[in-house]
Amino acid sequence: MITNLAIADEIEKKTSDKNLDQSCKNILSNIQILARILKACVLEFKDISLEEIPAYIEYETIRNEAGNDKIKGMNTEDHTISGATIRYDVLFTVKIPGTDESIGLIINVEAQNYKPSYPLLSRAVYYCARLIARQKNQAEGFDHSDFQNLKKVYSIWIVMNSAKKKEGVFNQYTIKEECLRKTYHFPKEDYDKLSIIMLYPNNEYDKNEETDSFMNMLYVLFKAEMTPEDKKYQLSENCGILMTKELAKEVEDMCNLSQGIRNEARAEGLAKGRAEGLTEGEMKERILNVKNLMLSLSIDVDKALDLLNISEDLRPTVKEKLS
Repeated sequence: MITNLAIADEIEKKTSDKNLDQSCKNILSNIQILARILKACVLEFKDISLEEIPAYIEYETIRNEAGNDKIKGMNTEDHTISGATIRYDVLFTVKIPGTDESIGLIINVEAQNYKPSYPLLSRAVYYCARLIARQKNQAEGFDHSDFQNLKKVYSIWIVMNSAKKKEGVFNQYTIKEECLRKTYHFPKEDYDKLSIIMLYPNNEYDKNEETDSFMNMLYVLFKAEMTPEDKKYQLSENCGILMTKELAKEVEDMCNLSQGIRNEARAEGLAKGRAEGLTEGEMKERILNVKNLMLSLSIDVDKALDLLNISEDLRPTVKEKLS
């Protein structure tokens, strides 16, 4: 297994969503993390060992000024449609096990840290469409009308902020054949050209999962409120990830950014509470009461707010903190 590849240059430790997004992208670019994503999400790698998978990933490594290696995938900016540029988080190609093709699959991995106003699944469909369309007359695709050389694309979405009812969701969306009249089956490879994976990590460690569970790895990486040392220990001991110097640095940076953002959000919420005539302790107590009621009765936040008679002017702040 490749064990000592860096995943990105060091980033400034500023508590901003933009830097947190970049930190997530850096983590997802690590060869060990990518191997586990392919093993869990890409059907073609289901029976390939984690140790073997890196050999199928097409990438380059470059040396930065700090002496760290950085994995370089495909160009993440898609300008194929004028005025509709897409910037993918992580984009790379892989060989398909058992074939001689230099490029077999195109893989897109996205880290989603905020709640959009549109269905995220619809965006994933659009991304797959763009990844298919951009292959025509391109090096990673086909020329002219050689559609038989169209490569299958995967768009894998890891959603950090989600409603409780979505926690633990691991869904796949593909093209499937359905014979509406006469039964005739075309070769699957002719139409099996896209797959969307939607992942919603849990908010807590699932003890019922196997030790090196993929979903538990995502929880530890992106959602667990742990110190950098605890997070690195969990990734190493329970997830089997070799904690190289470069990966450890990225984990520490992400922990610091996440904690900083939580601190800023907490300070903002407490400031709102004080402005509304509440002490810091009173505001914390209300938030804690709502959380405890939601957990004990398995109800949503609105129901808990109603049962506790939380005033309308406080509800947006309480919801924001609980999300």
